[in-house]
Amino acid sequence: MALRAVTRALGSLSLTPRIAAVPGPSLLPAAQVTNNVLLQLPTASMLLPCRLVLTSVALRAKFVSWKSRTKYTTMPVKMRKSGGRNHTGRIQVHGIGGGHKQRYRMIDFLRFRPEQESKPGPFEEKVISVRYDPCRSADIALVAGGNRKRWIIATENMKAGDTILNSDHIGRMAVAAREGDAHPLGALPVGTLINNVESEPGRGAQYIRAAGPGDVHSHSGPSLQR
Repeated sequence: MALRAVTRALGSLSLTPRIAAVPGPSLLPAAQVTNNVLLQLPTASMLLPCRLVLTSVALRAKFVSWKSRTKYTTMPVKMRKSGGRNHTGRIQVHGIGGGHKQRYRMIDFLRFRPEQESKPGPFEEKVISVRYDPCRSADIALVAGGNRKRWIIATENMKAGDTILNSDHIGRMAVAAREGDAHPLGALPVGTLINNVESEPGRGAQYIRAAGPGDVHSHSGPSLQR
């Protein structure tokens, strides 16, 4: 019992000899260089070059979604497909994935938008081109008027070179609107084929925006874009 206690006490003692400070080098030159290299902290030049790992958070921070854009542009905007996954990366909707890359074109659904606020009267625009849009079933048209261009929903027979009228005036007599013109619903005669209907004046088209036969004007309402 006493022997075991003595052995335990000796094992707890540190038997490492203290190195005395001597003026001369105590190691050989090669051994001293090796010892200094091992004791030094690694510097930037000693570290091996490695490739930076970009996480999904860093990639998402650099990506600007088309939904968060506040400035209108006619240039196609990049889109990122979700693949049926939510913000955590888990699949919420199966059967979504793949497909061709798409770019979003910002559509101006408010047809009556005067370029100058001081002149709110009717104005005309010219159709530059009509093209297919991968993000919707209807075709879109690039129109220009004054110093601006914008994308709108194209009608069935709209073609490049046409002139369209945008108006917010409701007169005593019904107007003879051409295809592609935008007028208030109260200015059109009953039986007119309509599309791109607003729920409130100045809110922009919300109904009958997809490709199809459209709707027939049967009564007077607040606003419409034909």
